Amino acid sequence: MYNYRKRFFYPIHVARPDPKFAQFLLEHYAGRDGELSQITQYLSHQTNISNRYVRELYGLIIAEELAHLEVLSTLIHKLGGELGYYVNRRGEAWKLEYIEQGTDSLKLLKSDMDLELRSQIFYEKSIDRTEDPEIQKILRFLARREEIHQSLIDRSRKLMIKGAANGLYNQLIYDYKISLQVLE
Repeated sequence: MYNYRKRFFYPIHVARPDPKFAQFLLEHYAGRDGELSQITQYLSHQTNISNRYVRELYGLIIAEELAHLEVLSTLIHKLGGELGYYVNRRGEAWKLEYIEQGTDSLKLLKSDMDLELRSQIFYEKSIDRTEDPEIQKILRFLARREEIHQSLIDRSRKLMIKGAANGLYNQLIYDYKISLQVLE
């Protein structure tokens, strides 16, 4: 179940419109490694992961990735861009082929770690494409959140490999929630 709040957990300010950069941000929105791909892949993987604590962690991450999608859509609009379709920066429609599918929990977790890392790296590279310090802050924030997700998924995978006790999985949920405390 998801909970929706009207306020953003990260304020969105732009110095001036920049439709060219807004177009570039579509890659983060609906590109191969973008937020829409993460949400769709994680929803699929969540149902195929055997550990209930890891499924719960995925639910929390999915909800946050939805918020990232909303942040990006607002940012794109404020920069003067348009969002009528799920397309990447070249105007190509989002594809289901972007999603890694399967039923092996460990392989799914590995592919999700890789997706988070690619997304983080792309956010970090995008920072240099704008001179607006407020947008740079947003991109740094999003990159950091992807790094946190990647770390938690990595820890989940290692715990599953070890056959760890439930209490260690509970620590993952706790650590995720603590990572959000700075946002309140």
